[in-house]
Amino acid sequence: DKPNAYTAFTTPYSGLHQIIRPDGCYQSQQRFGMYRWHILDPVRFEKNLRVTIQALGWDQGDTNSRRYRPLRDDIASTAFWYQSLPAPVPRNLQHRDVLEVN
Repeated sequence: DKPNAYTAFTTPYSGLHQIIRPDGCYQSQQRFGMYRWHILDPVRFEKNLRVTIQALGWDQGDTNSRRYRPLRDDIASTAFWYQSLPAPVPRNLQHRDVLEVN
């Protein structure tokens, strides 16, 4: 067995609060629950915001290549925004079935 490299922690602005290790019943990877609040360093935008998440992992196969490769992780994210002024209700919202990612 590999030593446990991850330790749960929580702070007011970020944390790794959930570490789900494989229980031997399923062939699965470790899973994590993390959070990051941008209170002190807000991500400011006026009209649009686009976020890209890139998951890379170290290639363990070929010791000569020694490079990162894309992973097939299941990553989910939630974003909240706060506004001080009333905003009009958006028109032409797409149905939730159209927005679903497969």
